[in-house]
Amino acid sequence: MLDYTFNPDEIHIRPRFSFHAPFSAEVLLEKIQLKLNEDNLPCKGKVIMHHVVLDIPIEDQHYWSPQLHLEIEDEEDVSKGQNSLVRGIIGPRPTVWTLFLFIYAVIGIIGLMITLYGLSKWSLGEFSLALFGMPVALVLMSSAYLTSKYGEKLGHNQVEILKDFLRNILKELQEKPEENQ
Repeated sequence: MLDYTFNPDEIHIRPRFSFHAPFSAEVLLEKIQLKLNEDNLPCKGKVIMHHVVLDIPIEDQHYWSPQLHLEIEDEEDVSKGQNSLVRGIIGPRPTVWTLFLFIYAVIGIIGLMITLYGLSKWSLGEFSLALFGMPVALVLMSSAYLTSKYGEKLGHNQVEILKDFLRNILKELQEKPEENQ
């Protein structure tokens, strides 16, 4: 069901996945909530209506710890025996995501402004080191990207913890279908 496999060499920012579950969204959300209420879990989370956010416990978190966001809704076509659709996205916590977007935007805007200044000087027949603004900005953006890829590799084991939590819930529901009514 949850067949997304992590490959740190792939180019993806926030991998997405979706699958059909053979039980209703209500049953799945209820089971996730019950499981989250247990002690000594490898992850923590919250269920809000048909959304689920799973995190690594605070004591195990580091800067690159991931989050798993799920949206679970009932299927329109139940004739196939698939009662709910689960959509997920695995990515950095919102603060990390926002920081990297901010870094890219700032570097891009400043690099563009400096390059435009250098180009205007060049069009007037003067040389300016500002012409190197865009190449420097591209190098800085590349280093930010490589840093994020390094962080993604550091968070790989925690991504697997979050995915295993969901896999175990689905496995439990499939093994005991009589309790899911």
